[in-house]
Amino acid sequence: MYFGEYDLPELADDEVRVSVKAAAINPFDWKLRQGAMKLITGRRFPKAMGTDFAGIVEAVGGKVTNVRAGDEVFGTVDFKKSGAFSEAINVDAHHLARKPPQLSFSEAAALPIAAMTAWVAIIDRVHAGAGSRIFINGCSGAVGAFAVQLAISKKAHVSGTCGPASMGSAKAAGVDPIFGYSDRQAYAQNGRFDAIFDTLGTLDVSDSLSMLKPKGVFVDINPTPGKMLRGVLSRRYKLAFATQGIQHLPAIAELAGNGTLRPTIGLEAPFSDALSVIADAENGRRSSGKIVLAF
Repeated sequence: MYFGEYDLPELADDEVRVSVKAAAINPFDWKLRQGAMKLITGRRFPKAMGTDFAGIVEAVGGKVTNVRAGDEVFGTVDFKKSGAFSEAINVDAHHLARKPPQLSFSEAAALPIAAMTAWVAIIDRVHAGAGSRIFINGCSGAVGAFAVQLAISKKAHVSGTCGPASMGSAKAAGVDPIFGYSDRQAYAQNGRFDAIFDTLGTLDVSDSLSMLKPKGVFVDINPTPGKMLRGVLSRRYKLAFATQGIQHLPAIAELAGNGTLRPTIGLEAPFSDALSVIADAENGRRSSGKIVLAF
């Protein structure tokens, strides 16, 4: 990783130029650096890094109608392009929404990928509603915390797993009961569930399906070939990806504005420290909550 100078291309008719004020770090960023995402992003390097951002609109293309110059916005850059770890970016107008005034730029930058993934899982795949019993593996992580908030907003009953240090915050968020990751026998006996959402990719598909009600679904965001093969044999195995939730950014903004979705910042660091901060996150030295680079 290194800092470099660049020139933005001419703004396309459907694009918006944003002066970035904050950018959030996601696992995708170091997976991109490692080359693990080359099937999605292509094999040509160097590549710009960063997906989630918040900032102020500098200019809009001729066909853009949802925002205008001077608006405070947040959003995500197309995975194939990335580049949000920059002082300014060009981004598709449909990949951003107006920032709720109640949120700081750092809080808004923490929303897109995690909240979009949670929305696709809980709203689009699970169809959470009053009385739904939902189990979330990794209920205190970035995606898991938003999934808890969305499910509870729909009056679902949420239980789940997290690490010992996060059990207090998970309980305060409404998760009950809460289990440790190794307590599989205990949480398996807590079912049957209408849905299981595995945010960590650590649950066995067959074991999870046995914990579901007859029409229950297992939602995965970390598919492997083996899990996909097992899932093909069951219509109850569903996938959820952030890219499927881009159209929900305005709704996410509304829920963040009224306090239903509450982003948590674990570390806010200056952009000048980006290289060391990303490396620390990649090597597992992470804080509880989103890591944000501030400009």
